[in-house]
Amino acid sequence: MATTQTVLEFFDKRGGLPGETLEQKLACHFLDAKAIDSMGIVEMVSELEEAFGIRFDADDMQSEEFQTARGLIGIIDRLRAQAAG
Repeated sequence: MATTQTVLEFFDKRGGLPGETLEQKLACHFLDAKAIDSMGIVEMVSELEEAFGIRFDADDMQSEEFQTARGLIGIIDRLRAQAAG
C-alpha cells in the first residue's frame, strides 16, 4: 500500500490539502491550513494506524514532522519499517 497515496486520499475525502502541486500539498501544514481539525486528527490517527498496522506514540504526534503530509508519510514509513523488523 502506497503511503503517500493513502495519506493524500485521507485528506481528499475531507476536502483536500491546499496547493496546486504535489510538492505544495506535501509541504502544507494541515492544521494551520484548517484542512483538518482536532477531531479530524483523532480520525486520521485511527484510520492510518489501522491501514498500516502501526501505532503513533506521543513523541510522533508532537513532532514537527507530524504537522505536514510529507512528515506524516515519513513517520508512517519509519514505523512500518520498525514493525517489519
